[in-house]
Amino acid sequence: MLALMLLLFPFIPTAQSQNLDEAIKLTRSEQFSAADKLFSALVKENPSDGDVYFYYGDNYLKRYFADTLNVSFQEMTDAAQQLFTKGIQAEPTNPSNYAGLAEVALMKNNLSEAQQYFDKAYSLLPTKKNKIPMTPEKHARILVKMADAFVKSNVKDTAQIFKYLHEAEAKNPSDVELYIVRGDAYIYLLNDGSNAISNYNIAQSLNPNSSMAKLRIGQLWMRAKQYQMALNYYEEGVTIDSTFAPAYRELGFLLSKAGRYADAKRMFIKFLELSAGNIPARLQYINTLMELQDYPEALEQINNVLAMDTTIIDLYRARAYALYENEEYEKGLIAIEKFFERSPKDKIRPTDVIYYGRLLSKNEKDSLAAIALYEAWEFDTAKIDLLSEVAMSYIKYKDYPHAIRIYALKDSVAEANVLDVYNWAKAYYNVQDYANAAVLFERFAKEQPTYIPGFTWWARTLFNLDPESDEGLAKPVYEQILEITREDTVKYHSQRLEAYYYLAYYFYHQYVLDKKNLDYARESLKYNHDVLAIDPENEKAKQMVEALKRVIK
Repeated sequence: MLALMLLLFPFIPTAQSQNLDEAIKLTRSEQFSAADKLFSALVKENPSDGDVYFYYGDNYLKRYFADTLNVSFQEMTDAAQQLFTKGIQAEPTNPSNYAGLAEVALMKNNLSEAQQYFDKAYSLLPTKKNKIPMTPEKHARILVKMADAFVKSNVKDTAQIFKYLHEAEAKNPSDVELYIVRGDAYIYLLNDGSNAISNYNIAQSLNPNSSMAKLRIGQLWMRAKQYQMALNYYEEGVTIDSTFAPAYRELGFLLSKAGRYADAKRMFIKFLELSAGNIPARLQYINTLMELQDYPEALEQINNVLAMDTTIIDLYRARAYALYENEEYEKGLIAIEKFFERSPKDKIRPTDVIYYGRLLSKNEKDSLAAIALYEAWEFDTAKIDLLSEVAMSYIKYKDYPHAIRIYALKDSVAEANVLDVYNWAKAYYNVQDYANAAVLFERFAKEQPTYIPGFTWWARTLFNLDPESDEGLAKPVYEQILEITREDTVKYHSQRLEAYYYLAYYFYHQYVLDKKNLDYARESLKYNHDVLAIDPENEKAKQMVEALKRVIK
């Protein structure tokens, strides 16, 4: 009787179909853990239903595609493959699970194996000769799934993709998923935004309440950098279905890009709540917190996840980064070293070594920091500014020759910036190579004509090249210091005092060399008075004033 009723009234939903639809909806909303529980119960209740196994396996594949950076490819594909195989054993004539195995094979780049599974799935579909009992809706749905397998796996067999979709459209032109998959094929495989949005719009017109259609159109506008349009569609998506988690995630990314960090954080918290607090969702939330530079909250979330799963190596990396940015340098160094201990060498990124070097430097281990930062530069020589950090680490522990070598290297690869030139000059000064220091301080002064300390160092360097002031090499620079500081004599009183003292000495020395020229004595007396105006207790200036007064009379 029940069988007869189902034949006569196929539209009457059963509890099983309702539960399966609910589980599929949870998968689409990226609530993978909740979907997993429901699928697990459905498999026990309906062990001979191949569709249940297929959608259960598909839940694992979609979980991987939702977070390819953090979810294990091997674990997800193995779990899906096992379920698809069980589905075939339970219902050998159901083509869905062969389509699932084909997708797994495509994901593993086993194209010939995938084709065998596609051919098998296709052979189990109804034809004019083979009157297999199957509704047009299910027929179309399986063809769409086969096309989607290519799209999701980024395999550009567009001939087969569009063949399957064309046949699906002939069977059920009202299938919303068909137009979403076709739109995905156009945008992700062919970079054809015009045809993509045309198909997404058809999906939306067929079902104005399709959150997935809204999401795809929003994502397309995001690609076009039309952020307000994208925002409108994402917001419509969550208005239609407040449990549709992907829209909250996309809103979070968009609002973050717009600098609306508090709003972005709220969206990601909502996304996390909807995804039932599962680890993949938490990892995405952590990534967002790092992007939002909310390091205290990121650290709290990282510690929460590590309390549940200590095998996620990337979390140790994230914790080290967050501790550095949160100025917890001692803990950060411990964290990055722990990450290095656990991570395979081929998984270590240049950025990891950069943070390691910076953490070493912050912990006053600059000899090691210089080595690490130089190694990071060798990883990626385009990051030329790392050489500045290497040089500064050498300077911090007073290895000036190595600092000089690194600055010279940077200047040969890409012209050293103005701060590099300043520190490079000081390194030469510290090894008493005053000739090279003078050249660099002059170069710096030309680029920074109002930075007084640069002129002061340049003048001192020239004085060291001419310590007796026979040639007066430092004289024009000290005179320039007096000129550019005269508008703020209080702020620059120490620099002016140094300039006055040098000029007083210079002119006195010139007078000693040529006692017939009293002009030198008068200039020296004037500058000594300037010294005393700033430093009335300067004994040397007092003595020189008395001596010069006797000479000049």
